Amino acid sequence: MMTVKANEDETNFLSIMSITDHHHHHRLLRKAVSDVTNEISKLGKDLESIIELDETILEAECECCGLKEECSEEYISRIRNSHSGKWVCGLCSAAVKERLNRQVGIEEAMITHTNFVQEFNNTTRLNPKLSLTFAMRDIAKRSGEKRKILSGGMQKMITRSSSCVPRITTAT
Repeated sequence: MMTVKANEDETNFLSIMSITDHHHHHRLLRKAVSDVTNEISKLGKDLESIIELDETILEAECECCGLKEECSEEYISRIRNSHSGKWVCGLCSAAVKERLNRQVGIEEAMITHTNFVQEFNNTTRLNPKLSLTFAMRDIAKRSGEKRKILSGGMQKMITRSSSCVPRITTAT
């Protein structure tokens, strides 16, 4: 009988230890949850203060190509101040800076680039084949001008012969 009593006491002791251990783990878990909740609360307050500090985001439209971007008021203002009062996207800004390297003023660079974009929108986007034709014509024209300058103005003209069979001859 004594063995049975010892086993019961041992079982009760283990049960009490198990319950105590369970309560201890439960307390640790509650503390961990509480700590996490406090951290989340702190982060939430930090995020609220960041949002309050963050400027209003506006949609700005490039005055050259029409691209729309979301930007802060401060960024829009900075770009306008550096581009003659006009807001331009990053791509157009890079193109204008490239034109500035050719020793022209910001106004002229902006006008030149805006005209280029408008011409592109009116030709290339509407009729890509026509645009290719214009581009080839411009290349040939510039090439001819370069040859004329290099030869000192003396260049041979290409003419058609007057025979029935068209052939190209050079006139001097």
